[in-house]
Amino acid sequence: MQAKEQEGSSACTEAEAGAAAAAASETATNTKADTATDAAAIEEAEALLHQGRLVEARQAAQRALDTGGPAARLYTALGRAHAAEGDDDHDDRAEAVYRAGLDAFPEDIDLLSAYAELCLNADYLERPGRHRRGPELAARVRELAPGSVQALRAERAAGGKGAPKPVRVQRHDARLVLKLSPAPRTAADRTRIQAGARPEDERLAVLAETLDTLVRPGRGPLRLMVVHPLASTLLSWASYAAILLAVPALHLSAWAACAAVLPLLPSAVLQLILRGARRRARTHTSTAPTHTPQDLTFPVLPPVPTPTPRDRITDALVLATAVGAAAGSVTWSQIQYRDYPRYTVAAPLSLGNVDRLELTPAQQGMADQLNVNFAGVAHETFAYVYGNEELGRTAFAVFGATGDFHQMTPDLLNELRHGLETSGLTVSAEWNADPGRYGGWMKCVTYKPAVSVPEVACGWADKGSMGIVITADRGSGGSVGRNSAADAARQAREAVLHRGAERPGPEV
Repeated sequence: MQAKEQEGSSACTEAEAGAAAAAASETATNTKADTATDAAAIEEAEALLHQGRLVEARQAAQRALDTGGPAARLYTALGRAHAAEGDDDHDDRAEAVYRAGLDAFPEDIDLLSAYAELCLNADYLERPGRHRRGPELAARVRELAPGSVQALRAERAAGGKGAPKPVRVQRHDARLVLKLSPAPRTAADRTRIQAGARPEDERLAVLAETLDTLVRPGRGPLRLMVVHPLASTLLSWASYAAILLAVPALHLSAWAACAAVLPLLPSAVLQLILRGARRRARTHTSTAPTHTPQDLTFPVLPPVPTPTPRDRITDALVLATAVGAAAGSVTWSQIQYRDYPRYTVAAPLSLGNVDRLELTPAQQGMADQLNVNFAGVAHETFAYVYGNEELGRTAFAVFGATGDFHQMTPDLLNELRHGLETSGLTVSAEWNADPGRYGGWMKCVTYKPAVSVPEVACGWADKGSMGIVITADRGSGGSVGRNSAADAARQAREAVLHRGAERPGPEV
């Protein structure tokens, strides 16, 4: 009886032990699954961060924090994804994330290092409190992990004025490796191997990202700009200056000056590419080294030299070229715009087989009207009538004004037809004519006065003169009649006005 009770008790104990073991096994399995899920979420967020997909990285990290609970690496990835945006709002959110992470993990080196970098890079005028926290956080990192990768990154962020700018380091390293490697693709591959073997080296990470993007198809000119910075810079800005100065020199439209930005576009594209590479490298997290052995033939990255006198001279030349070309082009264009041809008015006593008629009612009426219309505007007005005095016939009349009309446009000649029609005259034809050797614009119209034969009025305008020649319509019609009227207008204009060194002959 006692033996049976002992056997029953032993069986119960074994059953309870088996149930406990099964429960423990299930708990361990669930824990491993949760751990694997958390690790996968962390790796996903860090991978997105490294690829520069900042929005997706933030979403992945925040989702993992909401569902899986706090994790220092998730806080670090989320904060870096905000900080990499480079604007004040995201910097504020990054600081909030880092502080929340440090509340849960106060001695996590990666969190402390990331927060220290954010504070050390903050503007001491706009964010003085954040900037002051930087040295304290960097000191805490050095205290917890002296000589670590995180401590080195914090020290680099605190480099101050003596440290070269990231873009200078980036260009220096890319130029060095591209010059020493047989082919760009080879240089990129070797750098990627080194960066994988030394993930703690942020400088190598920047170099690897830079070369990866520079060796893509169609980016050969950008590589040349990196390898030969002095020549490419001078060539770009010299082209910029040449285009700006060509606008006034060749009398091109002011819109042509917009083409001056074209030589600068490659430099702008290169800047964007380099900035993107630095941003992707900044999101680089310190993971374990790969098993790939280091390339012992890879060139050692030396300290970046300080700017040389040649660099300063180049910068000064670029600045002088940019400012000088822009100012010179604008000044030259303004001088041209405000300049106008100077004319001397001297009408010959005879022109062809017609004579200049003096003190005719038509001539006096036109002269008086011009004096009223151009008072205070023109330098000189003129009105002449030519014809046969013995027969009492008028061949043509020419009248106008000279002066500073540098704002003149061909639209003024459109008023010729409008003025005639406003006076009650009927315009039967209108056409543009060749203005002749004095340039400017010319337009002719045919109209019918109320009590005489049809007439042709050809008006001209340039930046130094304007006027009208009125002749009788010869009735030949078509292009022959139009050409005859325009020829007469050009001859009258050039006989009355004399430009520059031209001097009229004596009035005989």
